[in-house]
Amino acid sequence: MASLTEKTDLIRSSETTFAYYLSSIVIEKPKISVWMILIPIILVYHMYRHKSYVEGRQAFAENFLITRNRALEAAVRSIANEGPLDESSVVKEANIPESTKEEYAAWVRVLMTHYKDLLRCDGDSFDALVRSAYKNKTNYLLFLNILNKSEKRFNSVLKPHLQDTTEGVAEIIERMEKGSEKLRYQEAERIFP
Repeated sequence: MASLTEKTDLIRSSETTFAYYLSSIVIEKPKISVWMILIPIILVYHMYRHKSYVEGRQAFAENFLITRNRALEAAVRSIANEGPLDESSVVKEANIPESTKEEYAAWVRVLMTHYKDLLRCDGDSFDALVRSAYKNKTNYLLFLNILNKSEKRFNSVLKPHLQDTTEGVAEIIERMEKGSEKLRYQEAERIFP
């Protein structure tokens, strides 16, 4: 039986893998062409763009994981202290507009509940924890639907605040939401064949 620390590491590892897969959907990889091979200066430019792509994916994944890691740590504290879930500490740490905090708190609560459910179960892999917590694909898909909806609600209240500072924010959020749904469905298919 895995310890609380081991289960936390399994969940964190799964979230990290998810973040990197999602980054490859959200951030476009520069394509190489024949001209790049024939004209070296163009190849140098491609290499520069590729380096930016790799760094962008890294930054995306790190930022994507901030809330998830905070929610996971709060769920661990809740279990260790045998207390209720309290998303307020996660919400306080977030640097977001005041008008988005209610939807953010609701999304964090969904994450924390999910993590706490996984941490209470037995399993030596992330997939085993999910199977133990949700029992079947239908239950897991119902949870994923709740998670997707809570993320979309938060994104919808956050988007107006980002439109002035982030170019193409609507397209980025749409790719994130569609990519997340696709990856989560694939995950459910893998865990519950």
